[in-house]
Amino acid sequence: MLIDQRKKTLRLGIVGGGPGSWIGHVHRIASRFDNQYIICAGVFSRNVTISKRFARSIGISKDRCYSNYKEMSEKESLRKDGIEVVSIMTPPASHQVIAEKFIKNNIHIISDKPFAGDIKQAKKLYKRIKSNKKIKYVLTHNYSSYPMVREAKNLVKNGKIGKINFINVEYVQDWAGGVKVDQKNVKKILGWKIDRKFVGASAVLNEIGSHAYHLAIYISGLEGNKVLANIKQISKKIKVDESVHAMIDFNNGAKGMFWASTLAKGGVYGLRIRIFGSKGSIEWVQNDPGYLKFNPANKAVRFLEKGFHDVKFSKQFTRIKHGHPEGYLDAFANIYKEFANSIKSKSNKKYFYPNEDEGLETAKFINACKISSKKKKWIKI
Repeated sequence: MLIDQRKKTLRLGIVGGGPGSWIGHVHRIASRFDNQYIICAGVFSRNVTISKRFARSIGISKDRCYSNYKEMSEKESLRKDGIEVVSIMTPPASHQVIAEKFIKNNIHIISDKPFAGDIKQAKKLYKRIKSNKKIKYVLTHNYSSYPMVREAKNLVKNGKIGKINFINVEYVQDWAGGVKVDQKNVKKILGWKIDRKFVGASAVLNEIGSHAYHLAIYISGLEGNKVLANIKQISKKIKVDESVHAMIDFNNGAKGMFWASTLAKGGVYGLRIRIFGSKGSIEWVQNDPGYLKFNPANKAVRFLEKGFHDVKFSKQFTRIKHGHPEGYLDAFANIYKEFANSIKSKSNKKYFYPNEDEGLETAKFINACKISSKKKKWIKI
């Protein structure tokens, strides 16, 4: 049975996400949801002893518990049963260099967001991905694969809200849990997020702002044209980006309002998007993900529920029947499942997972926000 299972599944390697990593746990669960992958190699920590001990604890054979990602890439590429896909869940500034090593060895990439640490890395990685036709790349902006986000994208595509005029998107969190961040506790509270060599261009933009902007361009199908941004740092002594307010001009003339914050007191992972068009509007809130608010201009407001009645498009992205909540892990698993199907498929079928094109667009937006905030003027994205 195990042999048959291996034939059906893709061999997956993991870089990062070791003991104590919440996002690592999420990725590993998501990969196993639909029996599309088997985890068979990995490096989970910069500490070799910790990495190998953890790898063994999740069932990886001793000879495939690696000391670092370079060793893993080289040795796995030489094996007949080597990994076909690698999942990267390390700090943002390392995404590009790790991905490029595996791309060189024709291994498909699943990467946690953001696409790269900064715009320079993003352009290099994008070029490397496009130059290798043997590999595919997916970026785990998991909110894009909630069933009702896909339904929202489909409504926009089919002209149900008309020409888009306004987009408001926000993502607020409180990384400090209500505590005031100062020089004494900042390292304990924020960890590696205070270090630019790990977090990249901006803590708030790379970690959560990338999700918000991606959701806006994903649902709308638009691209940002110009941005006027105001970035606030924690304090004069703690130069870590804490919040971003931005106005965005989109390529169809639509206007956007963007807000992301990591220290909004009482902020409980509030990702929210509203899109207003010439025929009506839609609204989706992550904390109530099974519903999409659809407000036609001259009719009663409708609350669409995933997989229910005429919301047929969402059914292909849901695992449980309507009336039951579906969420974060399911959305992550949707990306893993779609990517596996894409790798295995020989057709030109359209898939909905985020890819390198959206990754680069998001990196360009983050870079423009940084320049705009510094120069206090509109900047082309």
